[in-house]
Amino acid sequence: MPPHRQDGHHKDGAGIASAPVPNILDLAASSQGLRLLVRLHAEEPTAGLLETLRQDPVGRGPLALDRDDSQQAAALVDEVVSDLPERITRRSLAPLVADFAAIHINGGLRACPTEGPWLEERLRDDAAASLLRWRTGLETELRLPPLDRLPDDHAAAELAVLAALLDRGRTLDAVRFLDRHPLRWMPDFCSRVATRCREPFFAGIAILTNAHLDDLRDRLGDLCGLPRPADDGSDVRRRRRWTEGRFPRACTCDP
Repeated sequence: MPPHRQDGHHKDGAGIASAPVPNILDLAASSQGLRLLVRLHAEEPTAGLLETLRQDPVGRGPLALDRDDSQQAAALVDEVVSDLPERITRRSLAPLVADFAAIHINGGLRACPTEGPWLEERLRDDAAASLLRWRTGLETELRLPPLDRLPDDHAAAELAVLAALLDRGRTLDAVRFLDRHPLRWMPDFCSRVATRCREPFFAGIAILTNAHLDDLRDRLGDLCGLPRPADDGSDVRRRRRWTEGRFPRACTCDP
């Protein structure tokens, strides 16, 4: 068991064996939901991916939470998938592929899918070094497709780290990682995507991502006795700001 520091904090990525562990089915479901989000953020829409979502609707899977934003977003994604033709063709996928590219490839949406551009320049080197520490011991699975072609600070890559921590029962580490990385920038990224994308499918994915991370932080924080940092700005209005028409924090993709 890694040594505890006297100030009660732990180095990034250090395992904490004494963390309270929720019901294993809950952990497994949370990890499963994260891994679905990894696919949705990392993979260009294909007939195979959409057929998977048609067979296993989001609204009945691990991303289905008992909160309005999650339920409405899941219904939005499921409606888009159900409206696709029985035989999903490249033509029917074209709008989704174009929107995916605008979000994750060509910067057309001006919403960076990586953490670095959302941070002040002086904080970026430290954040990159922190991510390397968190990934220690997880590199084998974090380098499997489709993650092998993505930067370490891509949304999908950070979600995969979080899923790996949950798979190992490292619940306290999962809370600390959420605070140190995804929750510092993904709510702003998701808000930007939800308000700027052309396809409702990706608006739904963005809202589902934020809702899942938000719910996971509350739930694991309660279990581990770690309340949210006082300065994280995660009040209800901030979490729902895309429904209020408010603009998220800017990133360097949007000068």
